[in-house]
Order: sequence, then C-alpha cells, then structure tokens
Amino acid sequence: MGKNQQNKKRKRNNNGTTAQTHPVAVTTTQLQLPSPPSEPAYASLIDGDDLECTVNVLETLVEFPEELGDKKYKDLKRRVHELYRVLAEGAGIGASLTSKISAALQDYRFTDALIYLFEMYERRLPPKLGALQRWVRECDATSAADGSHGDPEAMRCLDMILRIANMSTEKAAGAGGEKVLGTSGVAELDPAMDAKGKGKEVIKKMEVFRAREPVEGEIRIWEMMQKGTLFDTPPPTPYPNFRPVHHVLAADRKPPNLYDSTVYASSPSAISLTPASQRLRQPPRKVDVPGVPGAFVVLDVFTPEECLQIVRAAEAIGFEKDEAASGSAVMKNSILARNFVWLADEDFLAHFYNQILPFVPASAPINVDGNGGGKVRGINARFRVYQYTENQLYRPHIDGAWPAAGLHPETGEYMHDSSPAHDPLWSRYTLLVYLNGEGDIPDDTGCTTFFLPSDKMGVMEARSVRPVQGAVLCFPHGDTTGSLLHEGSAVGPNGGKLVIRTDLLYEAQGYGQFKPPASVGVVQGGKGEEGIGG
Repeated sequence: MGKNQQNKKRKRNNNGTTAQTHPVAVTTTQLQLPSPPSEPAYASLIDGDDLECTVNVLETLVEFPEELGDKKYKDLKRRVHELYRVLAEGAGIGASLTSKISAALQDYRFTDALIYLFEMYERRLPPKLGALQRWVRECDATSAADGSHGDPEAMRCLDMILRIANMSTEKAAGAGGEKVLGTSGVAELDPAMDAKGKGKEVIKKMEVFRAREPVEGEIRIWEMMQKGTLFDTPPPTPYPNFRPVHHVLAADRKPPNLYDSTVYASSPSAISLTPASQRLRQPPRKVDVPGVPGAFVVLDVFTPEECLQIVRAAEAIGFEKDEAASGSAVMKNSILARNFVWLADEDFLAHFYNQILPFVPASAPINVDGNGGGKVRGINARFRVYQYTENQLYRPHIDGAWPAAGLHPETGEYMHDSSPAHDPLWSRYTLLVYLNGEGDIPDDTGCTTFFLPSDKMGVMEARSVRPVQGAVLCFPHGDTTGSLLHEGSAVGPNGGKLVIRTDLLYEAQGYGQFKPPASVGVVQGGKGEEGIGG
C-alpha cells in the first residue's frame, strides 16, 4: 500500500468516517479521473505504477482538501492548474471548446461555431496557433474575383477568431474607420440584406495601399510571357546553374497531391545581381503598411532585370501544378497557383539579406508567455515562386513558422531543417517578393489583402497591398498573438502575378514555445504548406 493510501486509511480511522470538516469544492466524480488501463497505451511515457500513484494522490486530496493549505503542495497546485488549462484548451473536459469549434466549422455550422468562439473569447482561453490555422481554413471565405466575400457567417467567425488571437492586446487594428493617408481605391461594400431589410455588413471598408506609384524602367514580365518574348532564343535544357535536389511523388506529398513536386537548387551567379554602385534607382527604403500591425514594404530590393531573370529560370525549368488529391483541401475555394520551388544559393541569399537587414526587426517578437526575442539571422533558402493567372487566388490563411531549409554540408542532400541542433533557426516573418507590378496586374486586383477586426464586432476591415515590382512585403507570423489573416486576392482579367514566398529566420535556442513543434512546416504539404500563398 502506498504512503498516501496509508494516510488516507489513518484519517478515516481517526474520524470514524471520511473527513468532511471542510466543503469539498470538486468531487472525484466531477474530476472523472481515469482508472489505469490494463495495458497503458502511453507506457513508454508514464509508468503504470506512477500513474496509479498519481491518481491515488489526487483522490486523497479531493477527499481531504484541508491538506492543500500546506505550503508543500504549492508546486502540485500549480501543475494541476496547468493540466486543467491543457485539458480545457485541447484535450477534453467533455468536448473542449477547441474541438467543438473545429467540429462546427468542419460541418459548416457557422452559427454554432460563432457561439463557441464567443465563449472562448469571454473565458479568455488562448488557442494554439495550429487551431487558429485550422479554423481559418475551415471557414474558407475566399474573396471572389469581383471583390465579394464568402458566407457572411463564416466571415463573422473569422472576425471572432482574430479577436481571440489578439485578446492580450485588446486593440482592434485600424479601428475607428478613418481614411488612411497614402491609400486609394476605398470602396464601401454593399451589405447583403436579410428578410427584415437589415444590413449584414461583414467588411467595413476596403483600402488599397500603394507603397509607390509605377516608375520608369519597370518590366511587364507577364505581358512578355503572354507574347512569347520572355526569351530572345529558346532557353537551354537543362537550365544553367540550376539542378534538382529533391523530388516528392504526388502520392507521398502531405496531403496527397495530383502532381509531383521538385526542389531546384541554384549555384552562385545563377542570377546576375547588380552591384549597388550600378543601380539606377534609389536604395531600398521602408514604408509601413497603414493599419496592419508589424507589416511593411521594402522598396527596390531587386531591380526589374533581376526579377526578369528569376522568372526566366522558373519558366524555363517549368512551373508545377498543385492540386490536392484528397481531404478537405479538395473542397476549398482556392485556385492554387502554379509554383517553382527554388533553394536559393548563398550569394543570392546574402544579397537579399543585406538589402533588407537595415529595415527588419533585430529580434523576434516576445509573446504573452515571455517567449521569443531571438536575433535575426538570415533568410530561408526555400523559395516558392508562384504564378497567378486571371481569377487565381489563395484563400485567407494564417502563416505558420518554418525551419531553415538547406543542403547537407557533406552529402549535398536536401534538408527540410538544416540548422544544427545546438543552434536552431525558425521563421518569424513572412517575406513576399513581388516580381511584377502595375503593368501586368489590372486595376486593384492581385493584392495581398489583410483582414483585421474593426471597431464593430462581427465586422472586419480589408487592407490590401498593391504589388510593386522588386519590392518585398514583410509581416510577422508563427505566434497566436497578433496573427495576421491574409489572402492572395484574385487577379483581374487578362492579368498575371509573379511572387516569391519565403521567410525571415530568427534564433530559436532557449526560447521555449518560440520554437515551433517538429510537425510545423512539413515538406511539400501538410500543416506548413497550408499558408504559403502570396
């Protein structure tokens, strides 16, 4: 018999019955403590005898709550509170709010989901980033080519999801409805009317931000592609200074796809870079995106000629199709762009990094738990070059964190996570490189559009960033607090958008939850691939 069992028996003998001198706040039945299974499924993690002892201790304390007044139980009470929080957020206590919200959204029961989301908001229960990403995907409220949005109830769910993600700040970005300096194309969306004629507004207003108007010398790359003038002569095969380093069959991608995927690595000088002394434009400079916390644009990072070289390489080697073969992704509204996966060489990465380094945050954001703060270290070598044609878009999503991809220094093998165990690097900012701009993308289409809570609950604001050739859009990701919901909005008639998606890397060593789990950013699909469109 364990010591706690002996103490339990002794108390009963002393009192004649089970002690009831103090009210019992929580009964054993309420706790629903599990009995140890005959063959524990988790024996490799917790020994069966240890589990039984733990259950006996908890049962004893429930029956004799006066014991908890002793200081020796201080650490135990803290750990039990943490366990309760974990159960409340994801593991159970009846069906948890997290699982209820997920189930409701999967079944398109948006009204039910909204009720559960509001309860989570009122109880101040912070969900995990992965849960936020799943919920956003299930809402699937992609904007149409004409600027209209999805199911109003789904949009309201997205609004509440964002408010939950920002509970720690309690500040709605862009609240107040003011006209933002430097924006144009403001359009009030006509609200749908219900049976009583009342408005059902879901987007308060649309702002289109132009970091810079078109300047002389920009190259209409999409127009060249359509006219067949991208190359002066047929490109050589294989394309010089690019080689395949990783190939995944369609069936092996996560989730399974209809098409294979290949990663191509470049060698130094694959893209001829213009020295700073020979650049005709102004040096790179930073412009904040109004109303979008942490988002900014760095102009003139790449010259039009450099952008043209990148597109020529991708077109010559071949953009690959991307279409899920099974799972919920099959039913989603996104029309996925074709893509070219490029593992950039060190020379290109160094040039890119040096161009933007003066403008990016020197350290990663610190979250509400006090984790974060790692120093900026570089750019993720794994680039995804996307080609969006007319009406193609990427639905609203929240970006997750990625490890530092690269090649093994000895074998040359492609590594999804190439940083050493003692010095892990993970992404904390999204980088979108716009390879073409105004001349190729009609009107105010093809933007990167952010959705943010307004001053009115249930209504969001849409703030769009207009592509500028050679510019880089940068914004934070990889944390629940401050998560930015955004989409790659549809391209207009006869237009096309070319964009690179990659990440800014920060130190992750010693920052606890700052380092994402190993499942985040799985190669060629899965959790990490859900939020990489531009």
